[in-house]
Amino acid sequence: MSKEDVLDIAHVGFLEMIKALIGQSGAPSTKGTLIRIALAAADKVDNVDYPSIEDFLTAVENVETNISRIEGPAVHIGDGVFGLPKCPFADSIANYKDVFKGMPEGFAEVTNEFNREGIVTDKFRVGSGAGVSPFCAIHQPLRSALGNGITIGGKKTVIYQLGCKSAGGAKGLAQKWINESGHSEELVTKVLDDHMCCYCIKVEE
Repeated sequence: MSKEDVLDIAHVGFLEMIKALIGQSGAPSTKGTLIRIALAAADKVDNVDYPSIEDFLTAVENVETNISRIEGPAVHIGDGVFGLPKCPFADSIANYKDVFKGMPEGFAEVTNEFNREGIVTDKFRVGSGAGVSPFCAIHQPLRSALGNGITIGGKKTVIYQLGCKSAGGAKGLAQKWINESGHSEELVTKVLDDHMCCYCIKVEE
């Protein structure tokens, strides 16, 4: 047996805890709990200012930003649009499927709840069709909240979740945030051909 064959029980346990939470309190409450966990984590991270957009992009390339530290290296497509090659929860999903041969029941319900219009998801510009698993309810708000703590040349930044791709290849697009960000559905779809996640970062004027 190689190191690659060893299962990470923490991954399996994490998914089982989400499954138990769904069974105990339902999909809407589980979604809320996952989002609160993400926002609480973001609140512990210090704000940072980059002198210029070039400095910020260099930090992204070197995996030195607060965002890249939690999701890994992203690729700047251009005009503030980024593609994430690997979902940070991919290993968790793979480990769980290796043990249970599938994903837990109820996960789809949490995903649907995350994609519903809501005060918190609107505030952080996430969901609205871009959620493809319950993990998006952690990852997307966490990224957006961390983005709120980033300034470039003293100006605040905001993040829009444009789309995401499931492990099975299904693409979820947030038409609302695509339109509001000024990008196109065609661009997001193309980015998701080669990436698992697509988002954009805008500097407020």
